[in-house]
Amino acid sequence: MASTGKIAAFLAEPRNAIGAGIGNDGRPHLSPNWFYHDGQRFFVSTTRGPVKHTIFRRDPRAHLVIDDCTGFRAVLARATAEIGEDTAAALPRFRAIRDKHAVAAPAMPTIFGPGPKKGGCCWPSPPDTPPSGWTCWGPH
Repeated sequence: MASTGKIAAFLAEPRNAIGAGIGNDGRPHLSPNWFYHDGQRFFVSTTRGPVKHTIFRRDPRAHLVIDDCTGFRAVLARATAEIGEDTAAALPRFRAIRDKHAVAAPAMPTIFGPGPKKGGCCWPSPPDTPPSGWTCWGPH
């Protein structure tokens, strides 16, 4: 099992988290996402339009896979998605996600765009177990 410090360092690298939820027809729905991990929760930003928003509002069970295909490293964690729609409160998380991936954050009015389906939603997912219960390979 990888150490907590090695896992934290791996999760701090800019990479995608593949979020898996259960679609309406019962099949897995997978979505690549930029994310930020604060040591306790995974944060994924989305808007109200994508399917993942609908899926996790209906059924919050999630599975996250963060991998490095070039170095055969990965972390898999089961989680429970919590949809937060208070854009102002989530702004620091949105900025942390963009900073991690070296993308400048635009001004607040333009960060999510106009329209009823837009608007910020943050998907903070507390893992169901601590890092010692995650499946990991490579980050040793």
